[in-house]
Amino acid sequence: MKRILSAIALLSLVFAVLYSCDTTTPSTEAERISISDLGNNPGFSWFQGEVAAYTPDSNMVKVVASAFQPDRQRVCIFVRPSCGCRGTQKLFPQIMKTLMAANIDMSLIEVWGMRNPSDNNPYTSVYQLQSLPTIVVMRSGGESARIIDADYNEVNADSLIAAAVSR
Repeated sequence: MKRILSAIALLSLVFAVLYSCDTTTPSTEAERISISDLGNNPGFSWFQGEVAAYTPDSNMVKVVASAFQPDRQRVCIFVRPSCGCRGTQKLFPQIMKTLMAANIDMSLIEVWGMRNPSDNNPYTSVYQLQSLPTIVVMRSGGESARIIDADYNEVNADSLIAAAVSR
């Protein structure tokens, strides 16, 4: 009886070890996140609060509204959802709030969740990302402006996106 219990215990241990081994590799594919899902995605649980807390300068909102050309421009935002860095937690929601306040069609805004700047995304062959977050304004299919965390000084997100869409 003791041998049977020992054998069962050993078999249980072997199965536990085998099933606990994870052979899947982390994804290196960017995941598109819909604007409507930003509030529901656990990685972006902070997003709605940051958007609500920010008030963009009304003059910058007017610049964005008048300069943005929906037939020629789109904005691609590459971000690491779970990053606690200021670019992700502040710059990204402030840019989004400015675009929303300017009544930019959200179908022209693409948000890509990524783990690393080198993750594959639909624009990998068009331009290289060096850091996250990176906001790219595209005009006629090519990059016309880029905003990165180093450009941000805690209060200039609205002027950064206004300048970017005006180029």
